Amino acid sequence: MKEFAKLYKLSFYCISLLIFLLGGFFQYFFGLSNTILTFGITAYLFFVSGLYFILKNRIVLNSIVLYSISYIFLIYFSGLINGSNFLATNIYLIFPLLPLSVFLFCYINYKECFISNTKIYSFFLKIGLVQLPILLLQSNFYDFLIQFNFSGKQIDWYDFMFGTFFIKSDHSLSIFLVFLVLIIILNKDGFRDKLKFPFIIIGYLSVTVYIAESNISKAFLTIFLFFSFIIPLYKKYRHTLKFKLVILFSLAAFLISVNQIKDAEFIKKRFGGSIERQFSIAVAQKQYDLKNAKRSQILIVVINNLERKWIGDGPYSYFDIFTGKFNYTKHFTQIIWSYFDLGLLGIFIVLGYLRAIIKYLDIKKGIPKLIFFGFLLTYTFYTTIYSDIAIIFSMFIIFNKKNSNELNNYSFSRLEKE
Repeated sequence: MKEFAKLYKLSFYCISLLIFLLGGFFQYFFGLSNTILTFGITAYLFFVSGLYFILKNRIVLNSIVLYSISYIFLIYFSGLINGSNFLATNIYLIFPLLPLSVFLFCYINYKECFISNTKIYSFFLKIGLVQLPILLLQSNFYDFLIQFNFSGKQIDWYDFMFGTFFIKSDHSLSIFLVFLVLIIILNKDGFRDKLKFPFIIIGYLSVTVYIAESNISKAFLTIFLFFSFIIPLYKKYRHTLKFKLVILFSLAAFLISVNQIKDAEFIKKRFGGSIERQFSIAVAQKQYDLKNAKRSQILIVVINNLERKWIGDGPYSYFDIFTGKFNYTKHFTQIIWSYFDLGLLGIFIVLGYLRAIIKYLDIKKGIPKLIFFGFLLTYTFYTTIYSDIAIIFSMFIIFNKKNSNELNNYSFSRLEKE
């Protein structure tokens, strides 16, 4: 296993560099395909994992594996029923296969501890710290740098701030940085205690997130920072009358402010009209017909006006992978794609897969796991999270399980049944 340990460590660092530092460079300047790169990494992760399980004469079976198998079966079933393009159907397998490959790769480190969490956090932190100057260059020199775009993709200025990540990976970059902030705030594995200036680093990483273009990440980071500040105060002063009055006053002020600004001009401009109007069924249907609907409006139309889809219209019925054109509104979203492509059964499996992943991760049970589920569920509306190697890899690596006595994981010998 010593030779395999060397291979595993080398693989981890090379893959991390490719995902977080070099992939976007190769895409931008040399036209390397995102799809090919992602499939290549996925295949290599399966190779390393397969080699390990052969050496150990073991297989691993848990809810993540079972959901991925169900996901694969549904993709082929929907593709067969709808007469979908066979190649497109196979490309669609990236959604169940990518998370599975990363899980198996991380499962090895969970069992063998080849790389300590502290080394992983330190390595990732170095990657996170270089993002701000890169983003500033991308933000201020778009007109100059866009001349060297050989990716074959049109990159508008708001998609240009992807740091050293893959092209148009603003959500991936921001989630990665939010994860880093979280492990410092939570002092995961005592990592914060090993840093000289943890709060300065938190501020630096937070500024990076706020400069990036992922608005949902900015919102979540703000919430996390707020609660990291308020919870210690709550624990210390929760029994005092003054603290209770401050909380009550702050809550009342917040509700009044929301009520006052909901009809403000800048809100109407942002949403294209009053909030009530934008969330009406009639407006949602009109925007849907014009292929201009927001994600929320698509959900309104799906719930109220469209006939139920049980197995969907087949893989890539929402987005044509070969032409890059959308048959509906131009949105990258795991949930909406899954409904149109795989129907309600697809939604069930996608959410079950997410639950299984979070159940495996090293996150405290109860409210923390529920919050994390809500956090990732929100991103399923804003990006195709299961095909995003940066999100999946960083999540599994950073929150990889440590305790091997979990009841939800079983190792079976290939030669014996237990």
